[in-house]
Amino acid sequence: AKAWVAERAGKEQQVEQTTGVLRQFLIEPFVPHPQDTEYYININSVRDGDWILFTHEGGVDVGDVDAKAEKLLIPVDLEQYPSNEEIASTLLKKVPQGVHNVLVDFISRLYAVYVDCQFT
Repeated sequence: AKAWVAERAGKEQQVEQTTGVLRQFLIEPFVPHPQDTEYYININSVRDGDWILFTHEGGVDVGDVDAKAEKLLIPVDLEQYPSNEEIASTLLKKVPQGVHNVLVDFISRLYAVYVDCQFT
């Protein structure tokens, strides 16, 4: 990693259509794990509410998330947050049942932070 950073630090680089100078790097140790244990989640706001998008295929190259993600709309005028069962049955269709509880808890807590901190 040190050699890779040294080759690029402070020098102009091009990534796809964007060119610029790399000045900061975030380097984390790689933790070996099976590909089928990576997930992707996205929350975005629209006029009618907040969409939670989830896919069982995470990683560096997620691809076309909008096309393959399961989606749950949390409407602006929502009277009651979706139940754990509704979250699991809507977003976790392609995820092993054994991790549903922990993922539903994570999704609910993540969404609560999203709302409480007024992310958009």
